[in-house]
Amino acid sequence: MTETHIDRTETGSRWPTPEAAYAIAPSITREITWVAYTARDFGHLTSPREYWLRKAAVFDRIALTERQRTFTVAGSAAPDADAAADDTARRLLAIDHAAGLGPGGYANGPYPPDHPDSTHHPRGYVRQEYALWVSNQ
Repeated sequence: MTETHIDRTETGSRWPTPEAAYAIAPSITREITWVAYTARDFGHLTSPREYWLRKAAVFDRIALTERQRTFTVAGSAAPDADAAADDTARRLLAIDHAAGLGPGGYANGPYPPDHPDSTHHPRGYVRQEYALWVSNQ
């Protein structure tokens, strides 16, 4: 059976693995297309959080794919993809924190956006939130 969590975080809890978080996600191509089309009408969005969540998740998936390919081919990481994924994940954290989301709010994972583990592992937070969101679609 595939492990569904990465190593323990600072407080001893665990994040979903990318495989678990994105198991039922649409393809990267489909998600990046949705993000691009949605960005055109960003000012008219009824749910900017969904936009930032899906963008952060697809950037995380791209960074993971690039990292695997780059390590395999050249033996180094993909810093641009990782930086974009980290920045977008931090943007989602900021949006959720500003909205006061957490237990009982829309961000219903075990880690609210202002939790130390979320702050230290923003892409783990994205995986947690995306897994919850996509399972309810």
